[in-house]
Amino acid sequence: MEIDKAYEGREHSLIKHELLRGYLEVLLSIVGVSGVKKFAYVDCFAGPWGDDTESLEGTSIAISLEILAKVRDTLEKVHGVRGLEFRAIYVEAAKKRYKHLSDYLGKNCPNGIQCHALHGDYSVLQDEILKLCGDQSFAFFFVDPKGWVDVGVPKLTKLLRRPKSEFLITFMYDFLNRAIGMVDYREQTSQMLGKLEEEDYVQLDYLSPAERAEWVVRKYREHLKAVMGPDGNFPARAFHADVLHKSKERVHYHLVYLTRHHKGIVKFAEASEKIGSLQKIVRAQRKLDSSDQGSLFSAEELVENEGGARASLDDVKAYWLAHLTNQAERCDEGRLADMLEETGWLTRDFQDAFRELQVEKKVENLDGSSRRTKHYVHFDKGERLRRCV
Repeated sequence: MEIDKAYEGREHSLIKHELLRGYLEVLLSIVGVSGVKKFAYVDCFAGPWGDDTESLEGTSIAISLEILAKVRDTLEKVHGVRGLEFRAIYVEAAKKRYKHLSDYLGKNCPNGIQCHALHGDYSVLQDEILKLCGDQSFAFFFVDPKGWVDVGVPKLTKLLRRPKSEFLITFMYDFLNRAIGMVDYREQTSQMLGKLEEEDYVQLDYLSPAERAEWVVRKYREHLKAVMGPDGNFPARAFHADVLHKSKERVHYHLVYLTRHHKGIVKFAEASEKIGSLQKIVRAQRKLDSSDQGSLFSAEELVENEGGARASLDDVKAYWLAHLTNQAERCDEGRLADMLEETGWLTRDFQDAFRELQVEKKVENLDGSSRRTKHYVHFDKGERLRRCV
């Protein structure tokens, strides 16, 4: 695998951008086909992060414009949707970066997309951002700061409470993890995770690094959901993807996703699974590039048999057995979204575990076929499952 030179030394940004690219197009396409005609994309920390001469090709700015233009074109030409309105809103606080951003948008905004550059702190500009989004549009907010205090829940409150909105938030766990036990940072920590009791801090000290990361991001997710609230009968939901440190076996940051629709969780989990595989390939490529010895295998071949599971097979099998009964139950995408959100696992984990249980004759898919080799449960069809023991 050849990594674009723009990402050398910042491979974690490649993972983030590929997740944005992989999910945003799917999301907007689904929403557009459902009948929505007005869209707003908001980047709350647009940058660019380099100097004035940095090319913006390959940045989240260029990627988002490319996706918006592609989706608009597809909805209009393939699906015959008319009266579409797309707005792209980019916010930047630093004066020089704002000027660079504004110049770029002036020259590169695609036809059919209304581009807006705002200068200032997104948390101060929330009323203006919401006015530009309009009341009827579907809005996607990309919140990608360099630090962690800028995505404290109080700062996001006005945006979170907007209906018909989804969010992708960079949660800089590595930075927060260093500060979480410091008395001087208790106020900032509470803005991220909600009020923590002394027993919470004690519990954190006994957790493994992986358990600690999971505990903290769960707290952040629950705090966000509590403020976001429902949209009619649709409750706030959250999922997250892990982005590992470029050279160490630990979480660098999480990409936290918020929605109020079960299908969003299912599709974001699919995108997370893909970037999980990409992340392994990128890390393997780094090792190959830094090695003095050649390899007979490519990075893709080295990780081909590692699999993409996020959980142990035994744990997922136990989950299935605990949640199925001997009475047939329909397992649709709403049920899958509940399972994904509750556990943090991936759809592949559930598929592989269900297949093992089928072989062991412990579960049965009444609408399935023994000839299936990949998707052992079609959640999109609401197949009937039951426990046999």
